[in-house]
Amino acid sequence: MTQQNSISVNDQPTPPATGRPSDSLRVLVVDDSESIRRMLKHKIESLSLGSLNVEVETAANGEEAVERCEHGDYDVVFLDVVMPGMGGLEACRRIKSVLKARVAMLSSLKTPADHAAARAMGCDNYLSKPPQDFDIQAVLRIVSLRKMTALP
Repeated sequence: MTQQNSISVNDQPTPPATGRPSDSLRVLVVDDSESIRRMLKHKIESLSLGSLNVEVETAANGEEAVERCEHGDYDVVFLDVVMPGMGGLEACRRIKSVLKARVAMLSSLKTPADHAAARAMGCDNYLSKPPQDFDIQAVLRIVSLRKMTALP
């Protein structure tokens, strides 16, 4: 009878390994410059080493970013403001309408009006280009903490 009431440790499901997708931060980097996309991807991956597990994808324009966000589940989007076609402000508005991701706008435009326009579209952070390492790390930490403390 005791065998029927006991459960072997081997009968328990094995928890997924650390680094599983739900433990990862899914990041989308959007910029019309391929060299900037590559640099930001590398920088985000390097800054995250040892502390965060990140999966970084890239998009070349606002249209591609919106499409990816409609079909993907990103935690944070680093989004250039000035791009041909759909600019970053419109892309931000559309992304925020379909996804609860944090959006960090990247721009060399620095006036209060530029910041206000980005906030009006739903931007969470407005970083000067090129972004400083500590600014990128701050955004990633905020997203990571919110993800870790979110209720199921």
